[in-house]
Amino acid sequence: MKFFRPTETTKFHIDYSWFEENGQDVRVLVYKCLTQEQQERVGAPAQSEMYDYVDDQTGEVQRFDQVMQIIRTENANDPNFVTQRTPVFEAAFRIFLLNGNLPLTSVDLASAMRRKPSEVLSQLSGRSVYNGIRPIFDM
Repeated sequence: MKFFRPTETTKFHIDYSWFEENGQDVRVLVYKCLTQEQQERVGAPAQSEMYDYVDDQTGEVQRFDQVMQIIRTENANDPNFVTQRTPVFEAAFRIFLLNGNLPLTSVDLASAMRRKPSEVLSQLSGRSVYNGIRPIFDM
């Protein structure tokens, strides 16, 4: 397999298939994004209720569990959900959860994280994949 080096214009996203390929449950990682109080309200990740979410841009209706509902409504406005102290992979994962996993460049992510694009790119462009975050290469 050929290794491609991402650039500042390369878009990234959460590759949900990565979790399945690596025997991990993405719901557990998403659940860990909640505060202690939110986790107590929800209970175990597998027990959460389902909600309909209407995308304001497309009008598309999507089904989300209670955990994603909390992230999209409560944590979207919480300035502590993504801070400069949040590790890059964790911050990127949270940003993708908030934006519906729309692909973003390292420049876009850096702006949301309040970091330098070169710092974000260097973290995300390694050979190892963390939190399912992978570059999207147009072939």
